[in-house]
Amino acid sequence: MFIDESAKEKFSLKVMERVTKTNLSFMECVLELGSEMGLEPNATGKLLTKPLIEKIEIEAKKLNLIKKKKNSRLPVD
Repeated sequence: MFIDESAKEKFSLKVMERVTKTNLSFMECVLELGSEMGLEPNATGKLLTKPLIEKIEIEAKKLNLIKKKKNSRLPVD
């Protein structure tokens, strides 16, 4: 399946709009939109732009779904 950059941009824009309208997380909005389009979650991931992936990673780290980098340290003197 070939996905061009314009498709990625359109999908990411739809995700951003849904996040602001519904106050759902980025992850939830990606899954909802993918489901509405009849896509499996692994296929939906191919439609994500880099900025959207970064926002999802930030959410996942806050929820402790992915590990933070080992070099991360608290600013303690």
